[in-house]
Amino acid sequence: MRQFMLDMMASMMPFMMPLVWLGVALIVLGVLSVVLRLLTNSALAGRGALWFGTLLVIVGLFFIASQGAGMLLGATPAINFGDATKYEFNLKPFWMVGLAFLVPGLVIRALRGSSGG
Repeated sequence: MRQFMLDMMASMMPFMMPLVWLGVALIVLGVLSVVLRLLTNSALAGRGALWFGTLLVIVGLFFIASQGAGMLLGATPAINFGDATKYEFNLKPFWMVGLAFLVPGLVIRALRGSSGG
């Protein structure tokens, strides 16, 4: 069972970088929603910020949980932000990536305003 879990973790690794880019897009959309909410007092922008913040929290918790699962299996899950073809390795552990999405998600949810939806 342990080997199966390690194989599954290894097969999921190529899909983690697109998930990072999804998180970055959610941060941008969340910040834009908060700014729009503050400028126009739009309830729709407040709901958008709530949704983007919630999705960011989910993505952040997923990366943190993946780090925990990987550590239980004896692996050190990390994402390479360098260019592997040039032998540039800038590895960041999943918990760092998770916190980079969790904290902005919580901030976006807090800044959306209470009367917006």
